[in-house]
Amino acid sequence: MKNIWMGETMKNILIVIHALGCGGAEKSLISLMERLPYDEWNIDLIVASPNGLYMDKIPHRVNQITELYDLENYSTELKQRRKKVCGFRDLGCQIKWQIQSRVNGHKYPHYGENKWAIWGKNLPSLEKHYDLAISYMNGFPNYYVIDKVNADKKVLWIHNEFEKMGYDYDFEAAYYKKADKIVTISQACVDSFARVYPELRNKVVVLENISSANDIFEKAKEVPETDAFFNFEGRRIVSVGRLSEQKNFQLAVQAAQKLKSYGVNFIWYILGEGELRQSLTEKIKEYDLTDQVKLVGIKPNPYPYIANCDVFVQSSIYEGKSIVLDEAKILCKPIVITNYVTAPNSIESGKNGLIVGMTSDELARGVASYFENEELRKQVVEQLRNEQNSNDAEIEKYIALFTELMESNV
Repeated sequence: MKNIWMGETMKNILIVIHALGCGGAEKSLISLMERLPYDEWNIDLIVASPNGLYMDKIPHRVNQITELYDLENYSTELKQRRKKVCGFRDLGCQIKWQIQSRVNGHKYPHYGENKWAIWGKNLPSLEKHYDLAISYMNGFPNYYVIDKVNADKKVLWIHNEFEKMGYDYDFEAAYYKKADKIVTISQACVDSFARVYPELRNKVVVLENISSANDIFEKAKEVPETDAFFNFEGRRIVSVGRLSEQKNFQLAVQAAQKLKSYGVNFIWYILGEGELRQSLTEKIKEYDLTDQVKLVGIKPNPYPYIANCDVFVQSSIYEGKSIVLDEAKILCKPIVITNYVTAPNSIESGKNGLIVGMTSDELARGVASYFENEELRKQVVEQLRNEQNSNDAEIEKYIALFTELMESNV
């Protein structure tokens, strides 16, 4: 296919991601795809499990490959699959995986590695040839791009501190060694990866997740009229993230108990879903916090909640570079985060937010300090207003990297 304006062959690019849920990586990918040069590139997209909040946000110029039912079965819970079985090979893989996972135990420490070794390796390969194949998420998309895609150049992604993700280092090395570039989202993530694979450090580049200020400001105006949060007359606290061990919302619930004991009149909305919903719900009831702490699920537009809160809280155990934290900074909210390793890359404590210890007492005191010290709150908000927290320009770095790799094919 020729570019009628440039007289050049259009480049064929494949992007692979596991799903398009509400995470920062997925949100960043949508922002990226909205701005790619479609007059020069043909973009194919594989969403292995074609579900999630952002499925309807895929730009119309992207060609979504939708008929990969073997891959969908591998990546999707049974009840969400469009086809339960695609053939004898698919059925055999599913049975083998069930037997291996329930009876014989696992060879590797990470669930995804075992599943790929037993089931994923037998998935059919793509026939189409690409100039560039991009895995936009660590784990399964990395394995698929290396093992199943025919491309001149391949880029793999890491969205967190590698040492904390529970992977088998030898298993992962087999894939990262075959990549032409490895992208991660902060210098701390580069350092974590390089401590494990120092010989691969020269392959790693930093591209931050994309946070567009204009989009965020516009969406923040869309306040739901029926949500009691916006009419609550006390203090409004918001957290956003998957209900998982990493996000550490157990600590948030414990801190809420402390705030209640201080006599603070507050409501704390936690936006997100995940495997810990039941245990968090039980903990909220145990601490008699059902009127204060609300697990409100995934909100298609979280920005009105962030924009209208008094304090934004992130209680994570670890993060790569949190996109929702960047969004809270763009909206100039008083912020409290725990002291995970990469926290100082985002917040200068006491200046544009607060970093506190990973205990319920310290988290509660950090939140309460904004209520007790108006001068601190004003100082943090003013500092954030003076910062440049939008990174739309980062998109040009993505495009430059992809272009450089494809030009090196010639």
